[in-house]
Amino acid sequence: MLLWVIYDISGNRIRTKISDACKDRGLFRVQKSVFFGELDFNGITAFLYEITNIMDDEDKKEEDSFLILPVCRLCIQKKIAVGRKIDLDQYMEHEYVFVD
Repeated sequence: MLLWVIYDISGNRIRTKISDACKDRGLFRVQKSVFFGELDFNGITAFLYEITNIMDDEDKKEEDSFLILPVCRLCIQKKIAVGRKIDLDQYMEHEYVFVD
């Protein structure tokens, strides 16, 4: 499944751990706190478990947040980028069908 990972974490230590977890899962950094990539259902489940453990930290602030946003191929093709060129096609190798 293609997905965006977006987070807003105030503390450097927790933010670094989350960034490292994204990289360890093979996600690609698009902006400082935005990653894009592909994980299957089991990968997402394991990733969420890891992120939950990272964010279950005494230094976590109430306003800290972490979001996984699944996205389909058609939606990615409709992207609008202003400024820095964002080429997400390089990360997409498969066709996807999403079923509710």
